[in-house]
Amino acid sequence: MRAVMDTNVLVAGLRSRRGAAHEILRLLARQQWTLVLSNNLLTEYQEVLHREQGALPYTHEEIERLLDGLCLGAEKKRLRSRWWPVLSDPDDEMMVHLAVEGRVEYVVTHNVRHLQPAGRFGVSVVTPAEFLQALRKKI
Repeated sequence: MRAVMDTNVLVAGLRSRRGAAHEILRLLARQQWTLVLSNNLLTEYQEVLHREQGALPYTHEEIERLLDGLCLGAEKKRLRSRWWPVLSDPDDEMMVHLAVEGRVEYVVTHNVRHLQPAGRFGVSVVTPAEFLQALRKKI
């Protein structure tokens, strides 16, 4: 399975070892699913993780190693086409654009309501718990 993961899921999974977000990261590390990643999304991951570093049990160096690991295992996509906004929050557009252009089945987020317009393009916008459930059916 391939998915785009919202930054809020990454942060939640790193903050706590409980919950679906952490389990998703654990399964990602075990290569049970594929993260689809663009430079824009990676940059957002980096900015947010370093900004939230005080709330995370990781040093600057550990965050950078974690990001390197995400990159190593991810399917990288360079966004090529023009994109007409479909969301009310321009900061979330890159995830929908990446999912559509990368032909990704899922966008995993804690912000399902705001990303729901992605459904017009055949992308399922799901919570970490819903994605975990879908993963477990395929594993």
